[in-house]
Amino acid sequence: MNKAVFLDRDGVIVAHHADLQKGRFIHKKEHVSILSGVFEALKKLKERGYLLFVISNQSAIAEGVTTCEEVEEVNEFINLKLENLIDKFYYCPHHPTGHGEVPESAKKFITDCRCRKPEPGLLFNAAKDFDINLKESWMIGDMISDVAAGHAAGCKTILVESPHSGKVITTSKPFNTNIKANYEVKSLIEAAEFIK
Repeated sequence: MNKAVFLDRDGVIVAHHADLQKGRFIHKKEHVSILSGVFEALKKLKERGYLLFVISNQSAIAEGVTTCEEVEEVNEFINLKLENLIDKFYYCPHHPTGHGEVPESAKKFITDCRCRKPEPGLLFNAAKDFDINLKESWMIGDMISDVAAGHAAGCKTILVESPHSGKVITTSKPFNTNIKANYEVKSLIEAAEFIK
């Protein structure tokens, strides 16, 4: 079986972007700013034999701010900048309630699901697709929902400090917001030092 590092996208790989329309979504290539040390950290993890996956909530789709196609285009652009070190991007397009006026085309994404972190569905999908031993794998994120998803999947977890580290996302099911990561660090390069 393979071992993997699962990574949240915004706040871990790329800087959070204050979008003028909604205040939080990266949905255009020009919003992308790779954080310092990310390429070096990912390269180290690859050299140590880990598969690398991005696991992200993209509720901007459910809110009608962007589309699946645009998210995939941004993800491809990120991976190009990272010299294709990411093996695959998995993302959840859903939101349990939506926010305000939602276009008709986006309403199908307003639903409960098993893929929106803190649910571990995307990690399970990757484990099935790539024959991954989750107990030998890691989840790295900048929010408690990332940590909760990692623990639920049976991974070790690392919380990276970011402006969003204290934020708790909207979910349809309660989850333990006091759950602790195995390690807390200031950057992805520091996280990579723990994973040997």
